[in-house]
Amino acid sequence: MADELNRVFLWGIPRSMSTAFIKCFSYVDGIQIAAQLYADAHYYGPDAKLPVGGPQDPMGSKMNQLIQRDYKKSQMGSSGSDSSVMSFESIRDILEAPYPDKKVLFCKDQAQYLHGRYDMLPRGFKYSFIIRHPHKLFPSYRKLLLDYWGNFTDMRSLPPILFPPGCGYKELYDLFEYVRENIDPSPVILDADDLLQDPAGILSTYCSKMGIPYSDKLLSWEAGEDVVDQWLCTKILLAHTAAYSHVFASEGFGAPTPVPILASLPDDVQACVRYSMGYYEHLHHRRIVANTDNL
Repeated sequence: MADELNRVFLWGIPRSMSTAFIKCFSYVDGIQIAAQLYADAHYYGPDAKLPVGGPQDPMGSKMNQLIQRDYKKSQMGSSGSDSSVMSFESIRDILEAPYPDKKVLFCKDQAQYLHGRYDMLPRGFKYSFIIRHPHKLFPSYRKLLLDYWGNFTDMRSLPPILFPPGCGYKELYDLFEYVRENIDPSPVILDADDLLQDPAGILSTYCSKMGIPYSDKLLSWEAGEDVVDQWLCTKILLAHTAAYSHVFASEGFGAPTPVPILASLPDDVQACVRYSMGYYEHLHHRRIVANTDNL
């Protein structure tokens, strides 16, 4: 691609503050946000790996029913594209397309939805990753799954289309390593707690590394979800904005909260934390720190 569009990708894990991050960047002049296209392909598109279902797989049957319910609900909306036609190949074409009236194309998604299909990654992008301490991420992830699925004992027992085998962190780490070895030896990593502790410092450093103009206007925004109307996304995301109600009600980045004591967390959360800490620590060691020279 020979255009001058600055193409930026932010990869994360559910509940890692990535949606707050793209709401913040939605107000950058000349930016186009592309939100969770791979997520919709993962659940609803032709590349989706749906459970078998049937009498021998009751949880798979429930998952398929939830997916069908959500898809039907999404079709009631007039905005957004149809998730059922979102293949990995079509997403790559969308993200590699020219956007002549834009200066920045900023994409956000979760690594677990890519299915390891790194051959489907769009070309011409600068890659970045957002991480969050597992003690904080997995309690929030568990609550999200409870709200969607209903009661369960162990989120690791849910269908893998809903909760990934690597708890999300292995999938993110694997993608990071692929990018580092094949695309960019120094992809940018930011930690959500660092962002909350010093929004101006982290945002200005991130912008400097990714080629995005920084302004203090990024530190606050209007409450509400109207900004989503400007995003490149599918009908499914527009039908599920309630999952991000806290983000859309916000007007800026809040203060960081203390790290919960591991023993105080549910057993399945503890297991996910233990599994994920090595991946988190490896990524955390490589994270950016605030450079006040950028302010």
